[in-house]
Order: sequence, then structure tokens, then C-alpha cells
Amino acid sequence: MRIGQRTKSESGGKRRPTLSHLLVRLCVMLAALAAIDAGINAYQHNDHRYEADWRLPKTMPMAELPGYIDHIVGLPRDASRPEVLFLGASPTWGEMNSDNHHTYPAVFRRTARAAGVDARVYNLGSDGALVSDDYFIADRLAGSADLLVVQLTYHTFNPAGRIVGTVRFPELPQVLGEPASAQVAGTLGIARTRALNLSGSADRTLGRLWALFREHDALAARLFGRPINEELFARWQKMTHTAPKPLKAVASPPVNVVFDNLEPSQQELIVQRYSEYSDFRISPADSELRMLDLLCADLQQRRARVVFFLSPLDMEILEGFGVLDRKQYNANSAAIRAVVERHGFTFVDWNQPKLTLPSSAFADMTHTTDAGSALFAKRLYKKLAPLLRSGVGGGGAAAAPAASPTGSRP
Repeated sequence: MRIGQRTKSESGGKRRPTLSHLLVRLCVMLAALAAIDAGINAYQHNDHRYEADWRLPKTMPMAELPGYIDHIVGLPRDASRPEVLFLGASPTWGEMNSDNHHTYPAVFRRTARAAGVDARVYNLGSDGALVSDDYFIADRLAGSADLLVVQLTYHTFNPAGRIVGTVRFPELPQVLGEPASAQVAGTLGIARTRALNLSGSADRTLGRLWALFREHDALAARLFGRPINEELFARWQKMTHTAPKPLKAVASPPVNVVFDNLEPSQQELIVQRYSEYSDFRISPADSELRMLDLLCADLQQRRARVVFFLSPLDMEILEGFGVLDRKQYNANSAAIRAVVERHGFTFVDWNQPKLTLPSSAFADMTHTTDAGSALFAKRLYKKLAPLLRSGVGGGGAAAAPAASPTGSRP
């Protein structure tokens, strides 16, 4: 050894960790992950009560959807308690209702119980949902429902009324582990799920075992109100002074206020906004209509019990202001009806004569007030009661007799 040269141990050099050291570190890491997961589970789910009044949050709803669906799928089937699942967009979610208690799925459950039917009713509606979104949710839950009630939104069959494109929540196939077939992918313009989907299998396995992986979106929604990548980007913009100037917010109509009681200028603005996409001729190639056909075909094959309906519009105001052509509306409604009834399912158009709600039931052109939701839920229950009383399970398309041309009886 040369003079002045020191050994590695003498110079303080690091030694390679031994196998026992690695095992200790691995155990500490696993214990830390287990503690983190336990904390996340307690934080995320200590306030979840998936009763009839619960609904998906308005912000990042798909982050909460997997837990909600797991609850529904895990329910033991009970012949005395039919499970009714409502799917749809903001009218189902209850955009203009004062709280969860006043959405029409919640009122529907109370109406059923008052009539002696202890139905378990769940609100799976979310703001802006399209038929394509309902497709993935219905496909996942078809085997866990005694009755699926699917709300269709009239203006989303017009491409101009779909600001987000052909699917509102493109993450749904991954979130739910539902594969996108070549036909669905082609209709929506999204990537087809590969036959050997190793990443999907890995995600589902990690989701079952690792709460932090499974709940990261829901956790971000509760902590920041948006995905973690958006939160980090916003903070970076703030630090670098590159954040865009926020646009001036457009005042939204007040919640649970009858449209007729609004200021005339606000009434005119609401009607004008709806008129921008209410005048259209439905196209056979439209993605909403094509996805409706695929959804009906899927549910028919599964022998699911399903009712489809067009949600109520304030027809009195729309026709009074001359922004809705009744003849064109009827033609579009007939095209939607033809798709649904071709597969043997019930279709109800709540905007036909003798079925329309009074203008006093609406807060705007498409959403009902608390009192309007209560009125609609009671009428809807009256139509669906024969299906609820006919027993749990089974049925399929044949169990849901087609409605008459006016939708006067289910």
C-alpha cells in the first residue's frame, strides 16, 4: 500500500447493504405504505353513506364513481328491495335543486316507499354526461340492477350542444375497467382496448391492493378540487407569473328559483342560450344516436330491464319564445324512439302533450326546481311502478313493454 493511501473503510466509504438491511428497509417501506393507506381509507370514506340521497360530486365526479359502483355491486340481492339505478346528465344529477334530498331519484325513492315498495334507488347522473358515458356505466352495472332508468338529454343529439365532443369522461373505460371495443372506439374516436391489456390488468390489481393508487383522483378532488397534475401546473404558473387572466364569469341562474320569477333580462339570456343548439335535425350518423343503438344492443343481450326517457323541457316557454320547432322536435324524438324500441325497450318522451310539466316546475329550460323534481318523480314513479312490482331480477327486454307512440303508458 502506498504511503498516504487509506482503505475504503478508513476513508468513510459506504458499504453495500446486506440482504438483512434490504429486508428491513422493505418491511419499513411496506409498513409506511400500509399506514398511509389506512389513513387515506379513513379520510376518504368515513363520510360516505351511499343512501338514495347521495350523488356524485360535481367536481371530478368520476374520481368517486369506482367506490360508488363497488358499493352497488356488493349489495346482496333482496327480492323485497328492487335496485333502481338512474343514469343521465345534469337533470338527473339535480343541477338546479337546492340539495341532494330534492333530486328526482331521491324523491322517487321516497315515493316508492310511501307506496309500499322499499326500492334501493341510486343516482348515477353527472353534469354533462353523454350516452357514451352511460354506455360504460350501464355495461358495468347491468347485472346489479333490477331496473335501469336512463335519462336522455334532447340537445346533446345536436353536435353543437356537445361542447366536450363525443364523450364527456374519456377516462371511464380505464376508471371502470370496461374495455372499449373496436365498434365503440370507432364511434367515439377513442383508442380501442387491446385484447391483451396488461396495463389494465395491472391497474385493476393495484387498485384492489393499494388505496393510494386507487384513490389518488378522489383524494386530489377533496384536497384541491382538481387533478394533481392540474394543481401542480397551476402552482408553477403562479410561481412563474404565466397564469392566464381568468375570464369574466357569466352569472348562473339562481338555484331552485322558478324561471317565471327571474328578471326578464335573465329569462331572455337563458332562452337565447338554449336556442343556439335546440334547432337541429338529428343525423343517423350522430355519435349520440349510434351509441344509443350500441347501448340498447348491449343491454338487450344482457336481458336487462331498462327504461329510457327524454327529460322534460320547459316547452311552454320554448314554444312561446318561438325557439323550438315542435314539428322538428317530434321528428327527432321519433328517431330516438325508433332506436330504443327496435331493441324492445320502453321509451317515454316527457315533452309530448299531456305529459309535459308546467312552466312553474322549471328553473331554466332543462332543469327543474325542488318542487318540479318532486312533481316529475311522482309522475315517473306512476309510470314505472308496474315494472317495480313485477318482481326482482330476470326480465330482459321483454320485461319492459314498449310505450305507445305518445309514451302514455310503459
